[in-house]
Amino acid sequence: MVGTFFYDGKPLGGKSTYCTGSVVHTAAHDIVLTAGHCGRGLQRATHRIFVPQYRDGLSAANQPRGVFAVSQMYIDPRYAANTKKPTSDLDLAFAQVDPNSRGKVEDVTGALTFTPTTKYTHKVTVIGYPSSESVNSKHQAIRCPVTTSRLPGYRQVRMTCTGFYGGVSGGPWIEDYNRSTGTGKVVGNTGGYNGGGNDANDDWVTYAPIYGKDAKDLFNDAAAHRTVGARPPYHPSTDSPVLPGAAGTWQHARLLASGDFRPTGHSGMIVGWSNGETTMYADTGATRLEREGDRDHHLQRPRPAARPARP
Repeated sequence: MVGTFFYDGKPLGGKSTYCTGSVVHTAAHDIVLTAGHCGRGLQRATHRIFVPQYRDGLSAANQPRGVFAVSQMYIDPRYAANTKKPTSDLDLAFAQVDPNSRGKVEDVTGALTFTPTTKYTHKVTVIGYPSSESVNSKHQAIRCPVTTSRLPGYRQVRMTCTGFYGGVSGGPWIEDYNRSTGTGKVVGNTGGYNGGGNDANDDWVTYAPIYGKDAKDLFNDAAAHRTVGARPPYHPSTDSPVLPGAAGTWQHARLLASGDFRPTGHSGMIVGWSNGETTMYADTGATRLEREGDRDHHLQRPRPAARPARP
């Protein structure tokens, strides 16, 4: 149920693919989830198709599940493509596709379950098609099982896994993925802040919006084949991970390093202070870091660093 798109200027069988999509269950059996910034490109195209389980080198007629023409796009009108603004939380879109000679897309491929969530920590399988032949010569989908963490300040999650170059946008983040049955719950799609990647555009840091009420409303419009109406102003997240202690405390931090030090699947932080002491903080998957070994501890201001002895 996962595939890629082609449209004007990016023909099937060409040197690159265009974004990733996944079939999600609806009563109409004809809806494909992708990223909002991918949807903007498809919205402008005149010829556009979705190819589930794409196989490079095969004609349209010989693709494993055939090809499906995209007939309609559903995108939140508040979303602006590839920004770092709060509305990057809305980076998802749905494509309505026409049946092919084998039937409706969901009947041909099966479907994942679109699943709103309020959590930021998930064990997921992330799938996507890197578009360029320079990094994906056979245009095959890549897959990564990984545990997510929160992207601070946004309704988004992040993962670290190499190989996720351009083209993976829109790919599903699937919880409880069963490869043999092709089932699972989609809790996010590659996209969000900066189009789904960090400021350096590293291939190993990837983001995804998680699905709240706004995403659910858009899904309902797509599932009902209903025109997407005007939306109220977007209200971004007001909660974010916070550092323990007062701001003055952190003026004495001299070295910070993050990583899954325990390991538990959550990134923690080690802090080296100006007085030579070191503290480890654990990420519990909640919205704040806690001092390792003492969750009720309130960090006190470190002592000033000692003056070095004369030689």
